[in-house]
Amino acid sequence: MGKKEIGGKKPLFRRLLIFLVAIFAFIALIATALCAVNPYISPDAFVWTSYFGLAFWVILFADVLLFALLLFMKARKSLMISCLALVIAVPGFMRSCSMKKETFDPGNIKIMSYNVANFSDVTDASVTREMVETSVIQLIKEERPDIVCLQEGGAWSDAKADDFGEKIGCKYYSVNKFSHRGNIIFSRFPLEDDEYTEMFNETGAAGFVKLVKAGSLGRFYLQNTHLQSYNITKDEIEYLGHTRNLVENSSKGKSVITKLKDGFVARTKDTKIIIGNLPENKVPIIICGDFNDTPLSYTYQRMKKARFNDAFLESGHGIGKTYCGKLPLLRIDYFWHDENVKVFTFKTIRKNMSDHYPIVMTFNVNN
Repeated sequence: MGKKEIGGKKPLFRRLLIFLVAIFAFIALIATALCAVNPYISPDAFVWTSYFGLAFWVILFADVLLFALLLFMKARKSLMISCLALVIAVPGFMRSCSMKKETFDPGNIKIMSYNVANFSDVTDASVTREMVETSVIQLIKEERPDIVCLQEGGAWSDAKADDFGEKIGCKYYSVNKFSHRGNIIFSRFPLEDDEYTEMFNETGAAGFVKLVKAGSLGRFYLQNTHLQSYNITKDEIEYLGHTRNLVENSSKGKSVITKLKDGFVARTKDTKIIIGNLPENKVPIIICGDFNDTPLSYTYQRMKKARFNDAFLESGHGIGKTYCGKLPLLRIDYFWHDENVKVFTFKTIRKNMSDHYPIVMTFNVNN
């Protein structure tokens, strides 16, 4: 038989273990609280909470694990710490995970957004750019979207864009000429300009926008966006995956922290450009692309506050991660839309041809 508790007290070792776990639970509670407040704090004012928003799923996993340990040890008082953390995490979970049932109701228009990472295979260096480009074209032909928005497509000459568009069945295309990121829109429908698109495209800093004229299906603005990335290299991610490396070379860690900080601040500025230059007319608008920020970010909150809807939460399912690199469970690619767009389906295509997954949605517009 095991040792009985004397005078109703737990054995010393057990009390010490509960105390230690409770300390970790309290730390996790603070981290969860910082996740919760991060969407409302501009990185321009205070950047440090942004790191916690980026690590939401890791922190939530720690909350659940510590809750389970305290429950197993029957530490009722300490258990309240983890209970509070899980309650605080609920809004973040609701932003990050969709419970919508899959539907097969078709929309009239189908669109794909995909960061193709310059058509480079992030898992196999022996795979050539041409091979990746062929695979991407094949995927697009299988999905048959009416519109394709690519980010990080490299330099697009007219000849290359014509050839790519012909292969995927999209006659019209437009390139962001003010950005080196290779953003391009391919479309089966005409892409035109008006006063709003010309004004927004003056610098192309936060992407570019076109007026899509889809005939009897309606017309709408489409903005293809690629906000500032973290610029963290594959080698840095792998290096930082080993604790010993952090101890031996802290400068590597400082470099990554600086890059993260610069990214948070830059995307805040880009988002202000997007929100501050919305069209005054009532034409429906869709903003898609690689935002490089999670649902627990200030960028995401700014889009929500501007009354844009996250298509994944409306019609997606599960966690919906779109980044397939070493960093876990990141959803950083979006379809945002206003109230004049009705989304029917949303899916993430789990094919590793880039460090991102393509996302696809079907929708109707109300003109």
